[in-house]
Amino acid sequence: MLAGGVATLLHWLAMLVLIDWGLNAVPATATGATVGLMANYFGQHRYAFCSDLPHRIAFPRYLTGAALGWSLNLAGFSLLLVAGLGVTSSQLISTGLVAFANYLFAQRFVFHEEQTINVQ
Repeated sequence: MLAGGVATLLHWLAMLVLIDWGLNAVPATATGATVGLMANYFGQHRYAFCSDLPHRIAFPRYLTGAALGWSLNLAGFSLLLVAGLGVTSSQLISTGLVAFANYLFAQRFVFHEEQTINVQ
């Protein structure tokens, strides 16, 4: 939970700074999501799931999930903006949706370690 919270804060902070600098909201949220992505991976691998998977296995899996989450964030945010919601409301709703989807994907695929039986 903490890893996702820190990643979300970094996402929003980067997005808000970029919007303040004059960047359009859609590329700003895409860039912010990328910043949050890296922080989230390390936090999830080390703390949220206490994974023993080597990074060479976990990171490509994470990138797959992150690409799905990044796309979901961008699509949801864009659709909500087109529907007439403001930047803040659109991002809050998109973030909630993506956080839920990312957690399920990470739990069931990214950091899932198969249980094996030692047969001798």
